[in-house]
Amino acid sequence: MDSMTSISQRIVLLTALHSLAVSSSFAKPMTTHILSLNDHMALSAHPSSLPYSNPNAPKGGEFSTFEIGTFDNLNALINTGSPVNGTAYLSDSLLSASLNEPSASYGLLADSITRDPEDPSWIAFHINPKAYFSNLQPVTAEDVVFTFNTILSKGSPGLRLYYAGIKKITALDKYTVRFDFKVNNSTMSRKKNNIKLALSIGQMSIFSRQDWQNRIFDQVTLRPPLGSGPYLIDKIDAGRSITYKRNPNYWGRDLMINRGKYNFDQIKYVYYRDPEAAYQGFKLGQYTFKKEQSAQNWVKNYNFPAVDKGFVVKQTIANKNPITMSGLVFNLRQDQFKDRRVRKALTQAFDFEWLNKALFNNTYTRLQSYFFNSELEAKGTPSVDEVKYLTPLLPLLSQPEKDEILNPWTAPVSAGDGFNRANLLTARQLLLDAGYRYKKGQLYDQHDKIYSIDILCSDASLQRTLLPYVRNLKRLGISASIRLVDTPQYIERVRRFDYDMIVDTYPQTLSPSHEQIGYWGSASADRQGSLNTAGIKNPVIDMILTELGSAQNRQAVIHITRILDRVLRAEYYMVPLYGLVGNRVVYWNKYRLQKITANYDLGLDYWWIDQAAEQHIKQYIGRQ
Repeated sequence: MDSMTSISQRIVLLTALHSLAVSSSFAKPMTTHILSLNDHMALSAHPSSLPYSNPNAPKGGEFSTFEIGTFDNLNALINTGSPVNGTAYLSDSLLSASLNEPSASYGLLADSITRDPEDPSWIAFHINPKAYFSNLQPVTAEDVVFTFNTILSKGSPGLRLYYAGIKKITALDKYTVRFDFKVNNSTMSRKKNNIKLALSIGQMSIFSRQDWQNRIFDQVTLRPPLGSGPYLIDKIDAGRSITYKRNPNYWGRDLMINRGKYNFDQIKYVYYRDPEAAYQGFKLGQYTFKKEQSAQNWVKNYNFPAVDKGFVVKQTIANKNPITMSGLVFNLRQDQFKDRRVRKALTQAFDFEWLNKALFNNTYTRLQSYFFNSELEAKGTPSVDEVKYLTPLLPLLSQPEKDEILNPWTAPVSAGDGFNRANLLTARQLLLDAGYRYKKGQLYDQHDKIYSIDILCSDASLQRTLLPYVRNLKRLGISASIRLVDTPQYIERVRRFDYDMIVDTYPQTLSPSHEQIGYWGSASADRQGSLNTAGIKNPVIDMILTELGSAQNRQAVIHITRILDRVLRAEYYMVPLYGLVGNRVVYWNKYRLQKITANYDLGLDYWWIDQAAEQHIKQYIGRQ
């Protein structure tokens, strides 16, 4: 296709898109290479590379890290099997998210995007004609249509819900695909600038329709898929490790967003059954990069010879991301957790201050928000803008809920002496108020049944954190225990919601949107395999999630998310645990990174290897 033909076809196509738009007669579709929810973007021009990349970074070497558990599946988008990590490297998405700007993406497979700022009901992606799969077949609009139709019909419940706002996907020509969204007239005016679903669509890996013609999508498989991404699968040791190799013929290697990116020749994930084995594997050099989650390891265990000799580096890298929400989740599908007063009482029993001092060397911070460490976190009393969103919701809430939403909120604080007496007395009274009674120090419900809780767990290292909590529950007269099971059994039981309590995590972004429905929405509560592990069915939260999906701009997203944060906290759906401000990483000293790091991510794909240092390390490891 010559340049003049390409231009003339694009003009014809824009005219067609304009006529198809459900909008006013004054609508003016626009085409851009950037998609953003923000009113302003720092990189609105055409930079030669991203600020956190090194365009001159050398290629070569191996990046290796670890995972806990095992794997038997190369398809992470279905609800069966144990998916392996790293498969996102195999297939490109339509867009590539910026690591410096919230809610902003640049074209990847799609070299441009057409939309109408006045009409949120549709968007069109124009695929780069130079994009191809690793077998040199072009990526086309039909591949995009196939990908999303397959996900909407056969993907995991969480994914189907995530993309439920898609009404129709149409291939307008070989390289142009249009998405139509479910937007009714009553919400149209409030959603003029809503592009969050489009941003979510842009992050999905695109499959080859031809490759999947003779395959069953929702079946567990270790057969490598055909992809368009920067890496190919090199070696699989089933359940133990997987190695990806850089594709020398990767179509997108010279794109602006990829300059200085994907510098490793190999990327390897090594699987271990438990964290202690993983720690020992790192010491032996079985893998060379580790995000350290254990405070005890961080403070006490990195004193082996390789650290003393400078072969291993400890580093805390700051970021501006929300800290992943981690909590002891109550399964509201069980009768013993339906009363908010009971959930609040059980929250009082967790003694973070003693735990942090006795076990973690005061290295953790108590999570006070579902969006902690970000501008989305609700602090103090609601702002004037928040009150505007809160006012219609308040009549639907009880007075105790209103009090906690409208006033500053903090997780319970103990004296740190290991007794937690004041909080346990508060918890005891809440349980009595909820209708429970004590007999000989044992807590009984209204049916004269002993109150009991099993905490389901697959990570043995969590027991040292959970046992003090179990002891405090027993002081309240509750029959509490930790049920340790293997990883496959744990995954299956969580999918079926077969538990009383679990420890779960909820990674958050700076641009919360449709994924929040999967976490907290009533529609996901009864879908097996969904991320709504608490089983939340709350019409007030559903209303907030609807408003969040209709947010017109960044400021609206911030205010509505803070309201969501306030209501989630006041409902006590989980016992908030703790987290780290910044990323604690340890690595064998062969990796290099830019002095200017990304705001919202470690940006590991932009790191590179010092070849001379790597050789010295290999020699040292060989002599250990």
